[in-house]
Amino acid sequence: MLAELTAGRTNREIAERLYITPRTVGTHIEHILAKLGLPNRAAARAAAWGITDRPPHRSGPARFG
Repeated sequence: MLAELTAGRTNREIAERLYITPRTVGTHIEHILAKLGLPNRAAARAAAWGITDRPPHRSGPARFG
């Protein structure tokens, strides 16, 4: 679903492609954006294209020194 989102498709278009309701798509999109810490679809597209000033996500504990 993230690929569909970053391709710029609407909830209705994604729903038709995945055989689910647009409301279900909306719920999934909200959860995806929240987990990625992104405020909206535009930010998700910008991050996918690498045109954001947001630092890259680091997994694991930060190491200093």
